This record gives sequence, C-alpha cells and structure tokens, in this order.
Amino acid sequence: MRTKTVIVDDEQPICDEIEYLLSQHPDIEVCAKFTSCIDAIIYILEKKPGLIFLDVNMPGMSGLELAQKLNSMTRPPYIVFITAYAEHALEAFSTLAIGYITKPVTDEKLTKALSKVRHLSSKASSEKVSQIAKVCVMSGGKIVPMNKSDIVFIYVKDKDVFVRTRTAEFSAMLTLQEFDNLLTETNFLRIHRQYIINLDEILEIIPWFHGSYLLRMNDANKQEVPVSRNRVKQLKNAIGLK
Repeated sequence: MRTKTVIVDDEQPICDEIEYLLSQHPDIEVCAKFTSCIDAIIYILEKKPGLIFLDVNMPGMSGLELAQKLNSMTRPPYIVFITAYAEHALEAFSTLAIGYITKPVTDEKLTKALSKVRHLSSKASSEKVSQIAKVCVMSGGKIVPMNKSDIVFIYVKDKDVFVRTRTAEFSAMLTLQEFDNLLTETNFLRIHRQYIINLDEILEIIPWFHGSYLLRMNDANKQEVPVSRNRVKQLKNAIGLK
C-alpha cells in the first residue's frame, strides 16, 4: 500500500524538488503540495494523509503551529520537518514529528527519514494485528473461537489447512499465509511452506538430512514436522540453538 504524502513549504521549487525525489520511492504517493499551512490544514483534516513533509518557517501559521493543531486528529499523520536551521530540531520534537531534515533536501536524507516511517508503520500494523486474541476454526460444521496459545501447529494437506492443538484437530478458515500474517507473536514461526509451529510446543529437535531438523510437537500424536533448509537459521535464532 502506498503512503499518501503531503508536502508543505513556502518555496514552490523546494516542494517540486521533494516531490521529484519522493517519486523514486514506489511506496510513496505525493497527493498534494502547499505553500501555505492554512491551505494545507484544510486538506489534511479532510483527506487524512499518512505522511507530511513540513517546513518549520512558514508565513502566517508556522509549521510548528500546524503540527500542534494536528494533535486533535484521531490518527495524525507522521510528520518530517524541513528546516534550514538545525536548532529548530528540539522544537520540532515537541510535536508529532518523527524526524527532521535540514536543507538542502537530498535523496540520502529523504531515504533515511522514509526508513523510519516504514519501520513505524510496520510496527503499528503488527501491534494492531497482535491485538487479535483468538482465531476461528471449524468443528462439526460450527465456528469455534480458539485462543492462539492453544495452537500447537498449523499445516496444509491437499490444499486444505488444519489447526492442531494438544488434544484435537480442526479445519481452518484461513490460508496458511493468512495465519502467517496474523500470528505475529514471537513464539510462532513458519518453518516450512506447509507448516507454522508454536515454538512453545516443541518437545524434541531431531537432526535430519543436510543440516535440517524434524521437530516433535506436543500434540496427541507427537507429530514430527520438517524444517525447510532455508528456515533452519530462523529456527536456530528463535530458540537459541548454536
């Protein structure tokens, strides 16, 4: 998904230059440019962009004043201040700003700021997903909410997805990829294109061919599940295996 972005600077050539530099980043969409904070705030409150590049020194309403007014938004945008004077940085961080760029604006400076935006966006998305406490499975034609902590492993067989607990097995309502996106807690790991496991439910680790492993899981069958060779390093890091 592209991040809708607004540029606010009283110098039009600077707005245009920032827009050009941002065009090199496919996940960023410049949806508007303004040389006035008054005009910008009307647009921002209505359109709710995700990111603003904002000049500190603006005629009339300053960039700092605009940022403070955006505090009232339910989901305020990320703000990166643009300033000719590094001493404005302290004032900038008293607002919603996540960073600042000193003029002249370069691709290197923009890329660094965007890296922080992407990190924060990813973290916010993960936190939102991890608030989901349960997943739904099927049993006897009925939908059953299940605590994520009850999952021992999830697997694909003949294109169908199943969820195994310590005592039972259920048909899943999601694809394995959807489970992979949903189970953001550190104790869940995709170890194979057909398996996601709960690391807390591993009973034994069995060395296997070509430096890989089988994992004996804590379900009723004590199922052994394979670890893909390209997932071995992730597994080792996750469980502290050297």
